[in-house]
Amino acid sequence: MSKGKLRAIKQRIESTESTMQITKAMQMVATAKLKKVERGLPPIKEYEKRIFNTLKVVHNSLEYPPSNNGEGEVLIIITADMGLCGAFNSEIIRYAHKYVEQNNIKGIITVGIKAEKAFSMHKAFSKAFSRYYDTPDLDEVAVIWDEAYEKLREVNASSLKVIYAKLKNILVQLPETKTIFPLDVEDESKENYDFEPSPEEIYDDLLNSWGISVLLSTAYETKLGELYSRQNAMKNATDNAVDLIEKLTLEKNKVRQSTITREIIEIVNGAEALEG
Repeated sequence: MSKGKLRAIKQRIESTESTMQITKAMQMVATAKLKKVERGLPPIKEYEKRIFNTLKVVHNSLEYPPSNNGEGEVLIIITADMGLCGAFNSEIIRYAHKYVEQNNIKGIITVGIKAEKAFSMHKAFSKAFSRYYDTPDLDEVAVIWDEAYEKLREVNASSLKVIYAKLKNILVQLPETKTIFPLDVEDESKENYDFEPSPEEIYDDLLNSWGISVLLSTAYETKLGELYSRQNAMKNATDNAVDLIEKLTLEKNKVRQSTITREIIEIVNGAEALEG
């Protein structure tokens, strides 16, 4: 009985060690990818800010600013492609489901395999994009923007919004909704500018640049959140595996010692029986 138990403990230790090697490797990969994505986010944020400031000035110089007389919303939902990152994806999806239930959604565009699986059967589902791999791609984001903006006009919706993971810190990433269109672009300064070409001619280009910059920054933030979550999840899994191996090793030693002690007793008893 003890030998069978000892064998089972050894198998559990080997299995746990194998799992620990995987989780440790995934933690290291996430850490390596983080550095690249972290470097990319600040300049994207700065570009987004500058485009928005320029867009405000141009918008307030238009003779006939665009109106949003439509109804309903077009929604872009961003998640990760992969799992093994704790509750990261499930929290975004839960938040998005609640938002969809409470609002008049006329179009859903998903970014990430997890979002696609969660919303592909929804009546408002329009298009799915996935497989960003290491970092979000500018060309791919531009395609997503074109699809979303076209959907906005097609269904005559009043707004275009994105649900993503807002990066609070390395331990906290919370789902959030960000409006891309329309925006509060009232320029408080009310200064007059001369434009060449006219505001009407450059407004659409600026709006497209703004939309792409927002999608790129939210995709980057979501990717960072995914990597931080995976790094933390894999570290916790590795630490738990180390603790379990220590407990199993202690149990194995106790069983082995018990087996040795019993065998010694049996030998002694057998010797005494022979002498008797």
